[in-house]
Amino acid sequence: MAQVTIYLPDEIAKGVRRAARKARKSVAAFLSDLAVRSVKPPRWPASFRGLYGSWEEDFPRVADPPPDRIDAL
Repeated sequence: MAQVTIYLPDEIAKGVRRAARKARKSVAAFLSDLAVRSVKPPRWPASFRGLYGSWEEDFPRVADPPPDRIDAL
């Protein structure tokens, strides 16, 4: 794994440390997760993308009967 050195303004570094602590991660792990999400965002599987826009009808109406009566114990 590559190592990277970055320089941050003091106030930003303080905020990063606070956010990492809140996430219960080290600063390195916190920044690594941010970098991974921004460079390689999660993708929907191809099977899901194929479904997008494929529904051409209205959703069916489902009967919603009242709940069964529950007698007191």
